[in-house]
Formats: sequence, C-alpha cells, structure tokens
Amino acid sequence: MSDLFTFGEAMALFMSTDTDSVKTAKNFNMSAAGAEGNVAVAAKRLGLDVYYLTKLGNDFLGDNIISQFKAEGVETKHFLRSDNYTGTLVRNRGITEPLDVTYLRKCAAASTFQPADIDEEILKNSRWLHVSGITVALSDSARDTVAHALDLGRKHNLRISFDLNIRRKLWSEEKASVTLKELAHDLELLTGGVDEYELVFGTRDPEENFRIAASKGIKTLIMTAGPELMRVMHNGERFDFAPEVVKIVDPVGSGDAFISGTICGLLAGLELIDAIKQGSKCGAMVASTMGDWAGMVNGKDGLLPKEVWG
Repeated sequence: MSDLFTFGEAMALFMSTDTDSVKTAKNFNMSAAGAEGNVAVAAKRLGLDVYYLTKLGNDFLGDNIISQFKAEGVETKHFLRSDNYTGTLVRNRGITEPLDVTYLRKCAAASTFQPADIDEEILKNSRWLHVSGITVALSDSARDTVAHALDLGRKHNLRISFDLNIRRKLWSEEKASVTLKELAHDLELLTGGVDEYELVFGTRDPEENFRIAASKGIKTLIMTAGPELMRVMHNGERFDFAPEVVKIVDPVGSGDAFISGTICGLLAGLELIDAIKQGSKCGAMVASTMGDWAGMVNGKDGLLPKEVWG
C-alpha cells in the first residue's frame, strides 16, 4: 500500500547560472522539475511510501530524470516512456531579474497521458490521491486522465487533494475556469492562490469563492497569497494562518513543498492547523534554497524532525 499516489509531468529544467537572464546566459544547470514530482519527493523525504507516475520521452533527458528520482528513493520501474520528447523548461533564477520561464511542452510525452495509464489496483490501495491543474492543462487526454483518477479516488474513498496550479502559458483562462470548476468537487483538500480561486469560482470576493467551493463537497479549502495571510476554511469554519517568512532564494517548488508537507502531516494524524504549520515550514525551506526540492530535509512517518521546529 502506498501512502500517496500522484502523477504528472516530470521535466528537464535548464536554469541559467552565469547570468540572471536566459537572454544573455551561456551556462545552464540541468535538474528535474514538475509540480507533482516535487510533491512526491518531499513526501518521500518525509518518510512516506510514494507512488509517482510520469511519462517521459525515449531520450537521454528522460533517462537523466529517472536517475534523479531514483537517487531520491522514488520507485521508477513503472514510469512510462513515449516516442514524444521529454518535456523541458528553461528559466532564470529570478533574483535580480524578473522570473522568466520558457516551456517546451506542447506534444511532449506527458501530453499523451490517457486514462488507461492509471493502475486502479495500486490507486485503490493508496491512502491519498493528489492531482494538479497543470496536468489537466497538458492535453485533452491528460485532462481525461485526471478526471478518471479523481473518479477512481472517489469510488474507493481515498482522501483527495487538488492543487489548482493554473499555468496561463499552457491554456486560456476561459478553458481553465470551465474545466477546473467541473473537476474540483468532493475533495478532502483544495489549494490555490487568491487569483486562481477567483478565476475558477467566478467572483472577486475571496470569501464568496470559499462558499461556492465549499458547497461542492470540499472539506478543506486553503487560499494562499504569497507571504501574506493564508485563508483557510475547514468544515465551514474560517481562520487565517500566517505563513513562515524567509529570504527568498528560489520560490519555484515552495508551493509544492507546502502542499506535500500539509498532506503528510494529515496522513500522520496531525490536526489541520499543525499540518499547515508543517507545510509552511517545508515551503519556507525550499524557498530559501535554489532548486525545486533541494531544501527539503528528511523526516520520518510523514513528520519533520523535532530539531527543525527549533
């Protein structure tokens, strides 16, 4: 039995290293990236059993990414390969210049996800299913795969989390709004930024968007706003949470670490507020280091070590 079942696109990330601009850089560092993979690695580092599924090209970039997940202890024997190329993104560090991301994802291997790729036997024997709006945006078949996984998760009474994670470079706001609103219902946890809730649920009032989302059978809603207060609604009760603030070195991946830390905390039996505190700690650790998961520490049974809490 796996503690966490998740799937999505793992990409080759090329980050400029000699300058903070892709336009002028000559040197790049390559690592693995992708929201669901980040969630999977963070959960693995916290000591949980993780089933992560991705789809890579039959190319050396795909081989490289597999080796990076193997190094994290994530099982890769079930990773799927495709004649389509491995998804890639190129970006700067975003320290002295605005963060700039170029995607090479259209028709990439993960865009060929299809419902048959989901192993129902493994899914039904998992404790938690996590999906994100990024996979939904990759293609119609990837959207259908997420919908299928959600249906299976509900069928087998799994706890399910959905990160809206809207990438506007991948699809139109109109399509994102309609599609994600159809999928986001009957969940344990829904996460997203203030602007993402607004796009999906249709009003400029965050509290009204909470009420609309809660009426769709979602137990816990978390609405983030960067370093500002986080809005939370749990079983109809509202409270705010102040996330841990650190000096930002690289914000990419910190949101995934937050979600993973929160999920792991809930699976470990923490109360919601304590799970969110753990998630915030995980997000802060990743944001304060370069790389999508480099800052995550190792824990046990889904919990951060006591010394991390100070």
